[in-house]
Amino acid sequence: MTEAVAGRPDFLPPGLGEILTAASRVLILTHHNPDGDALGSAAGLALTMLKTGREVDVHLTGSWAEHLNFLLDGLNVKTGLDDPAGYDLVVLLDCHSFDRLGPGGLTLAAGLAKAPRPAPLVVLDHHLLTPDEQTGPNSILDSGASSTGELVWGLIRALGWLPPRPALRAILVAVTTDTGFFSQSNTRAETLRAAADLVELGGSLEEVDRLVNKSLPLRRMKLMGLALETLTLHFGGRLAALTVTPEMLAKTGALMADTEDFVELGRSLAGVTLAALIKDSGWGPGSVRVSLRSREDVDAASLARHFGGGGHRQASAYNDPQAANAREALENLLSLAEKFL
Repeated sequence: MTEAVAGRPDFLPPGLGEILTAASRVLILTHHNPDGDALGSAAGLALTMLKTGREVDVHLTGSWAEHLNFLLDGLNVKTGLDDPAGYDLVVLLDCHSFDRLGPGGLTLAAGLAKAPRPAPLVVLDHHLLTPDEQTGPNSILDSGASSTGELVWGLIRALGWLPPRPALRAILVAVTTDTGFFSQSNTRAETLRAAADLVELGGSLEEVDRLVNKSLPLRRMKLMGLALETLTLHFGGRLAALTVTPEMLAKTGALMADTEDFVELGRSLAGVTLAALIKDSGWGPGSVRVSLRSREDVDAASLARHFGGGGHRQASAYNDPQAANAREALENLLSLAEKFL
C-alpha cells in the first residue's frame, strides 16, 4: 500500500486540526435516512479515527438501503444515545444542522449542549445553504464538491491520517454514489483526483461497483417494475414523474430505502429535463417525499425551495407540506414546475 497522500494545509479552518487531533471519544452523525454519501462518509471517517486509537460511535436515524450495510462492519452503530453528553467531539456529516437528523434531532442537540463541557461541533457538508442558514466556525462547507465523501477525504489528507482499506472503500462509495459513478455534472477535477488517491492507496472501484450496483435485492427490482408502470410525461415530455406507494411496498416486500436512484429512470429518457420520484409512505400530510433530478439549465433546487426543501441545482428534494398522498403531491408539483423548465 502507498503511503498517505499529503493534504492541502489550507483545507482546514484555523484551529480545526487541533480540535480533531485532541479528541478521544467521538460521535459521528448524519442526516435522517442516510444515503450512500452519508453512510460512506460516516464509515470512512469513523474507521479512520478508530485506527488512530479513538473511540467512535456512529448515530443513524431512519432507514437506508440494505445492500449498503457492509459499510457498517466494524463500527459501533447507535440508533439511540443513553448519554449524549459523553463525547469530546461531535461531527455532523452531509447536513449542517440537527433538525436534519429527523425526529429527536433537536432533543439530541439539547442533550449534547447540557454536558458540563459541551463537545465542539464539526460540520462537513456539500449542500447549498440558504441565506438564512448558518453554521459554526468549525465547518467545512463546499457546495461545489461532488459529495461529503470528497470533503472527508480532504480532511483525512490534511491531518496526515492513513485510512484502513475498508475506509478507502467507504469513501469511494460516498463519492461514486453521489456522482453516478463520475457521470454527473458535479464530478469535478478534484473529485477525480480524490478517487485516484483512494485507488492508489488500495481502494477498488470494481469492488465498489459490485457491492453498490450489482448486489441488489430482488424486491428492489420488483418495486422498480411497479414504479416504471406509473411513469408519466408532462409539458411536452420535459418532465417525467414516477410514484411509489404503500401498496407497491406491500406487494413487493420492499422498503422505501430500496427506491434509491429510481428518479434517474425518468432523467434517462430523451427530452426529459426534470425528473421527479414521488415517495408516499402513507403517513399523511407532510410526509410525501419528492426527489428531483434535472438536466441542463433546470434549477431543481429553486423548485424544491418553494416547498421548503433544497439541495443541489440538479439534485434536490422536499417533503410536500400540503400533500396527503402521491396524487396530491404530483398535482402540486405540476402547478409550479413548468416555469422552471
